[in-house]
Amino acid sequence: MTRVIAIGHTARDEFAEDGQSWRLGGTALYAAAATARLGAETTLITRVGEAERGALEDRCRELNISLVALRGIVSTTFVFGADATGHRTLRLRARARGIAASDLPPALAQPDAVVFGSIAHELGDSLYASFRGAARVVAAQGYLRQWDADGSVRPRTWSDPRLVLAEVDAVVVSEEDLAGDDDLAPAWSRVAKAAIVVTLAERGARLWREGAAEDVPGFPVLVVDQTGAGDAFAAGLAVALAERRPLRDAVRFANAVASFAVEGRSTSTLADRATVDQRLGG
Repeated sequence: MTRVIAIGHTARDEFAEDGQSWRLGGTALYAAAATARLGAETTLITRVGEAERGALEDRCRELNISLVALRGIVSTTFVFGADATGHRTLRLRARARGIAASDLPPALAQPDAVVFGSIAHELGDSLYASFRGAARVVAAQGYLRQWDADGSVRPRTWSDPRLVLAEVDAVVVSEEDLAGDDDLAPAWSRVAKAAIVVTLAERGARLWREGAAEDVPGFPVLVVDQTGAGDAFAAGLAVALAERRPLRDAVRFANAVASFAVEGRSTSTLADRATVDQRLGG
């Protein structure tokens, strides 16, 4: 059985200013849910506040995820809203303390794959060298956002990605993460050991290696909610790379995993391995 670690903050995602309507979120949690559904032995290493800890413990039991919950005073908290044009807005209300290699359990078994799920600059540089020998995938959304004094989240340039790019096998970003800057992914791929993968929603993904692009088509689906699709993609990619699939085949597998994520809300429609394989074969 493939052993996977997902690491990053668990988010408290609020959908009203008073915080009464909320759910657990974050790249690491979504990625862990996807790998567990695929049949991997999955461990989530996260930092979470006491107010959300019980709900996270319950969720991980439901999903068959082993939980390493680092203590936190608060959970990283995002408030979702919309502006006058209906465009989604995001505000950072609280941020938990970061995660470093020194936070890892001393008896942690070496995994076959690791998904690094950055949502708020929380992953210390020391983490990336901690899992050499595993297939390592970074969902880099958190490196491409910043926040103002009032917490309003907006795009930023990844100031120095070289350390991360040198230590991992693949970096996953979305078109939205790149904020229209089409030069970023090819530029990263020219200086990186890592493959750069740009997810293109239902159109699939674009794979960049050494400045050259290759499109890997997606699967036709009825999109209900795109939340977590990129996280599921990163999870699928990590599992496929751990299985030593060729890179293009691994991206196609990840496209199939992500295609189920958009067909429902939260983790409700994530597919098991047999169902993913059926879609790949069809």
